[in-house]
Amino acid sequence: MAPGESAVLTVEESIVLQADEQPVDAQAAGTLRVDRTNRGVFVRGAVRALVALTCSRCLVPFQTTLGAEVEEEFALDPVAAPAGGELGAGDFVSWVGPGHEVDLTEVARQNLQMNVPMAPLHATTCRGLCLVCGANWNERTCEHIRTEGLGIRERG
Repeated sequence: MAPGESAVLTVEESIVLQADEQPVDAQAAGTLRVDRTNRGVFVRGAVRALVALTCSRCLVPFQTTLGAEVEEEFALDPVAAPAGGELGAGDFVSWVGPGHEVDLTEVARQNLQMNVPMAPLHATTCRGLCLVCGANWNERTCEHIRTEGLGIRERG
């Protein structure tokens, strides 16, 4: 591809993301535009993946779709290390490598990984589990009640 030329590529790949320090299989899909520049290539577009997660409050497994906007620049020549001082746009350019190939699957994976929630919730209204008996408060109540600032105590 010569400078000024572009290509639109479809990404459909199995990837592995990390959620709660565990590997999670996902299917990434999206469309990326690759523009050849004088320095290298510029990749931009959007990717998404259906991911199986576990709710951090009630421990119920659920699936959600993660999305990510991709905007990455890759240089054909090795990028010099920063000399110090403030970071500029050039400090975030990756080197394509000696084979002049960019792994778009890895680009998609990294961008999706940034959007995996640290504390996933199956619903914003999730009430969680009772700390005493383990009851799922989304499904039933138990004999324990939550009191503000005092934790949990038995009713009565």
